[in-house]
Amino acid sequence: MDLEKIKTGIKRFFSNPNTLTFILVIFLIIVVFLVYRYMVNKAVSPVSVPYSTTTLKTMTEIKDDQIGSVKIAGNFVSANGSGLLQQSRNVKNKYVAPGYIIPENSFFYKEAIAESSIAEKTSFTDLPNDYTIYELKNMDFHTTYGCSIMSGNYIDLYFKGVDAENENKAIFEKFISSIQVLKVIDKNGLDVFTESSDEEPKPTAMWFAVPTEFYELLKLTESVKSSSLIPVPRNAEYSANPGDTTIANENVEAYILSQASTKR
Repeated sequence: MDLEKIKTGIKRFFSNPNTLTFILVIFLIIVVFLVYRYMVNKAVSPVSVPYSTTTLKTMTEIKDDQIGSVKIAGNFVSANGSGLLQQSRNVKNKYVAPGYIIPENSFFYKEAIAESSIAEKTSFTDLPNDYTIYELKNMDFHTTYGCSIMSGNYIDLYFKGVDAENENKAIFEKFISSIQVLKVIDKNGLDVFTESSDEEPKPTAMWFAVPTEFYELLKLTESVKSSSLIPVPRNAEYSANPGDTTIANENVEAYILSQASTKR
């Protein structure tokens, strides 16, 4: 056997452009096949993912017995990106983030999970100095405009009454402008949008953030006979760029103070 001829033949074979192209094509086909098989196996291979065994309300701690585990297709996990939490340790002893409810048999997502320091933060912790909370009672589905008034909205507050000293003239005037709604609550004091377990929102009251002097004025309003306070929603722009909370009608303020003073 002539080794030199064999070497020369091999060199000619690999130096042939057509041969190199053929080898490259075969190599790429093999690579594509291996990548494809890897992706398919990854997509169909089951992955264990934690889920909630019960409905978890906002700002509640997630205990070990409230976490189950189920195997799902890997492509579902991939489709959810980094948002789907895949490890129980990332959920256990954490809290449901403010504004979220995790339904029974639902997976855990990063945005719905919070550390205790965040979960313990309430609407009250963000109140400006010299502001306090006023609760407007006797609310229902209709007086909240079909529950269109939600936490974080800025609204106007109107005064409705009857001037007994002026031929029972009806009064309906804007009273206070740009009031922030902190919560719309049900009979149990739960936020109807994030905490209540009722199938449909059943509001009974609203919580407002108001300056302390306005709080005192609103409490005086409660003593004025045949009067009520009416929340009036505004558009999204009004809430996105809120103005200062101000008295919109000094005549209404004077009327309330005069009526309240007669009862002292």
